[in-house]
Amino acid sequence: MTSRARAFLVLLVLFVTLSSSVGGCGGSSAPPSMAEAQAPAGEAAPAAVESMETESAPDSRYDADDAKPAEPPPPPAAPAPMAPGAAASMPAPTSAPPRAPASVGGGAPRSAVEAKAEEKGAAAAKPKSVAGSDEATTWKRAQSGAHAVRVEIGDREALPVRSVQAKVAIDGFMARVVLDIVVKNNRPETYEGTLKMRLPVGASPYYFAFGQDAMAIAGDAVPAFFPAERARGMGGEPAEIRSARQSAWQGVKEARMVPKEKAALAYTQTVRRNVDPALLEWAGPNVFNTRVFPLVGGKSHRIVLGYDVPLTRIGEDLEYSFDLPENVGSKAIDFAVAAPQGASVDVTPAVPAFSGPDKRFYRFDDPSGKTVTVRIKKPGAAHVVATDAATGPYFAADIAPQFPASSAAKGEENVLFLVDTSLSSNPDRFNVWLKLLDAILANNEDTIKHYNVLFFNIEQTFWKPRFVTNDAASRRELKTFAEGLALEGATDLGAALARATTAPGAPQFDVFLLSDGAATWGEPDAQMITKRLQKTPVRSVYAYQTGLAGTDVDALTLLTRETGGALFSVTGDAEVQKASTAHKSRPFRLVSARVSGGSDILFAGRPRFVFPGQTLRVAGRGTPDKDAAVELTLESGSGTQIVKAPLGQAIPSPLAIRGYGQIAVAQIEELAPATETMAKAYSIHFRVPGKTSSLLMLESEADYQRFGIVPEDFARTIKSASASRVVEDTLALSASALGNPKATFLRWIDGLPTTPGVALTVPPSFRQALNQMPEESFRVDAAPLAVKSRDKKSIPAPVLADLTAHKLDYDRMTTEAERRRASLGPADALKALSSLVEENPGDAVLARDVGVTAMSFGLPADAFHLFRRVAVARPYEPQTYRAMAQTLARLGRTDLAMAYFEVGLAGRWEARFGEFRKILALEYFDLLQRAARGDLKTHVPEYVKNRLPQVARETQLQSADLVVMITWNTDATDIDLHVTEPNGDVCYFGNRQTQLGGQLTMDVTQGYGPEMYVLKNATDGKYKMQAHYFASDRNRASTRTKVQVIVFEDFGMSAQKATEKVITLEYGKQKHDLLEIVRKAKPGQKPKPTLEMAGP
Repeated sequence: MTSRARAFLVLLVLFVTLSSSVGGCGGSSAPPSMAEAQAPAGEAAPAAVESMETESAPDSRYDADDAKPAEPPPPPAAPAPMAPGAAASMPAPTSAPPRAPASVGGGAPRSAVEAKAEEKGAAAAKPKSVAGSDEATTWKRAQSGAHAVRVEIGDREALPVRSVQAKVAIDGFMARVVLDIVVKNNRPETYEGTLKMRLPVGASPYYFAFGQDAMAIAGDAVPAFFPAERARGMGGEPAEIRSARQSAWQGVKEARMVPKEKAALAYTQTVRRNVDPALLEWAGPNVFNTRVFPLVGGKSHRIVLGYDVPLTRIGEDLEYSFDLPENVGSKAIDFAVAAPQGASVDVTPAVPAFSGPDKRFYRFDDPSGKTVTVRIKKPGAAHVVATDAATGPYFAADIAPQFPASSAAKGEENVLFLVDTSLSSNPDRFNVWLKLLDAILANNEDTIKHYNVLFFNIEQTFWKPRFVTNDAASRRELKTFAEGLALEGATDLGAALARATTAPGAPQFDVFLLSDGAATWGEPDAQMITKRLQKTPVRSVYAYQTGLAGTDVDALTLLTRETGGALFSVTGDAEVQKASTAHKSRPFRLVSARVSGGSDILFAGRPRFVFPGQTLRVAGRGTPDKDAAVELTLESGSGTQIVKAPLGQAIPSPLAIRGYGQIAVAQIEELAPATETMAKAYSIHFRVPGKTSSLLMLESEADYQRFGIVPEDFARTIKSASASRVVEDTLALSASALGNPKATFLRWIDGLPTTPGVALTVPPSFRQALNQMPEESFRVDAAPLAVKSRDKKSIPAPVLADLTAHKLDYDRMTTEAERRRASLGPADALKALSSLVEENPGDAVLARDVGVTAMSFGLPADAFHLFRRVAVARPYEPQTYRAMAQTLARLGRTDLAMAYFEVGLAGRWEARFGEFRKILALEYFDLLQRAARGDLKTHVPEYVKNRLPQVARETQLQSADLVVMITWNTDATDIDLHVTEPNGDVCYFGNRQTQLGGQLTMDVTQGYGPEMYVLKNATDGKYKMQAHYFASDRNRASTRTKVQVIVFEDFGMSAQKATEKVITLEYGKQKHDLLEIVRKAKPGQKPKPTLEMAGP
């Protein structure tokens, strides 16, 4: 085997907003509730509100083809109790008393990733049920859910997934899943591939490995599965996974937990050296993109992924559903179930059980249908226990404390519904939202007197210009209107909530948020989004967790907790009626909690209030005494009481250690960057990839040392610093900085010098200027988009089918965007393109692509947030800072634009970025000139005055007749700028200085550019700019590359003019025309530079 074949790198970059099963610790203080904040007197009138009126039509559920009304659902069963707190089933406590239980459903996967292409419309989400049974059930999906697998080697090409085998170990209320995925490159070439997979809600990966030549298989025979007898003895700990596969797995490398910045840098540099890496990236809630390289021609490869996930509570039962992957050669599922004593176990489809001493085993070979389900009926109280050799014993449990309910709380008479119409709602979630919307209004006519609805994706529109009366007629009209909406676009949660604060017609109101909470567009910081609701008409925010995959439970938990609202579980049709009135309940304040034999008690979601029968996820250190209970001290208006929730049977399981770790990591990371050091310690020790740490694998110890990655023992830190104390101390010291954009930016820039791959020194004068800027300088809000069409009937049938099937073709969506731009305008075009981002939220190339296009559409604020997401993921790529500075300059956000220009100039970047510094300085010089003469507003005019001559000396160019700049959006791509001058001379990398005086910067052959052409004194005639497309990523079968060209005429002069264009490069075409500029002699004196300065 060659050294290249032996050198594998695996990186798991999970910027995971872990679901609420990884919540935090109880008993801590909190900022004042926004529910208590009053709108300021004399507040300015809200902005103009766009409304939409519709004609009445017969009732029907949303149907993708708008054909006939779908069949009505069966009548709901009796309301089921709230589902358990898990990664997807957390209570959402409040800082002021909320009025409802906040427990949300468990981790069974529920969302669509891929649907069969031939399925034209999708039926509304219905509860799945067993024939002859009236049990409460989870939602039935119109499309496939978790575990849908696709290995792409380009925009259109994919390799076959030959087999998937899963080992699922269920211990009490948690499951551990180990997936073996075998993929074969059936082509002769070697490729880099992207394995795309959606995991269930609440899934927390802990293991990842990739091996070339996974198994010696002749021809195209289906890979052999591990037999059932052998699978029963296969464990889920990392060492056990590796040991059980030694005979069938060759050249395997496993991942290590390391800080995420080092992991990302190591991957980028290793793939550039043409060594063999594999990369798994978090791309949104429960969405993972796995880049694997090399996929050697004619070879099979095995990828193994391990994750933990909570079960879903349905009534008195626990359920785990394994979504079967489609388009897979063959599949096998093995279950090992350790159910609490006295519980019965049902599996669907039915297969015989093999009973062991303490587990029941089930085997499914190529099962039919969409899911394999295990239902544990009426389990008694139980908790899992385990001992970590380095840090001691841990326990975890779900509890449901029982105590008498108090009188119902009275909510606001005015209610605003926020309904998510993005692509992720199409169609399953939207059908749930419509059912909930109708039930909430119909079942609360006595308390909800008036309401309005704000529909949103990347844009927002009010249904009516004012709040309307809650009656049957208005509800019918609303339903008819909603069913005609197109479900497309990305999700801008922050903009939707900001727009909600402007709703006219009511001095204050509650908000019911019907969304998965996954912000794929606009502001991504949930703390910042929540803080913007302070001192607005918005009182409490209520939200709903459906159990459908892709839900950002952390964001929903934070939002509802901090506004005095609640997060409810509605994992099936039977829960709709109860959930529709749950917000009326009155909670009890959680004062403290203790467990005999335990310490450092943590509650997922960090609840401050508890409701009767609410399910809470609890974890802690120590070994609970026999017959121990969680003793809760609760406080209400009538006094204080002690409520005990028995822990029940102790089930030995390694899930106890990670159960504690997940809760601790999520709550510590929620307070980052103030807790970044402790977050890294906890996440690395407990193997919880998230916002601060990732899984990385290199070939040898020497390779780890080359990147400064050395084994670290955090056991002493974990033992000496309890998670609950870390959270409480941080809240006491820095609660005011949470959600503050200035504080967030300053912490980020102060940490840049220690970021791997970033060699940067922040000048003291610049740091002082940042301190002088107000908080408002660091906030970037996009104006509401002026979208003209929202009707699904206006969308061409092929595009509508792609949206419904969640199979988007880049070319088709781009063509659709151009059609809308021509007929409707840039906002409608951008909404079409944003569906690509919604479907691929972690794709940096796509984010740059759409960001550059948004800039060319004249929508720089939307572009800024896309670029910022790329910068967070890849802080060592300076062109992203340039792009952000450009967008901010166009927005007139001078202060923040200066900040990003300064970051770019302060860094010492890799040589592959060419003369990036010179080009950046020229653009910064232009900004400073405009600020100095008063064309742009700044809060630091003295800094501008002092900095301008310094940057001028660095540019060595105060004016020029013609400046041409190009940059592109794909790495490992060689694009050359060619400028043909009026005399026929061509300025390019082989002729960098022309007779007319044209000059070209260094040729960039490995990255994103930029390249620049400068002509100080232009002659009359035509100047033709072209891009020569010499090479793209050789490891991809196809990919999209876009070039952005900016041309300045009379740069630095009073007559300065800028022209911009974005060109998509075509496959197989070397020369691409960019722009043509015709220079004509001007009568009189030539324009002078706006500022006269000495040369260098």
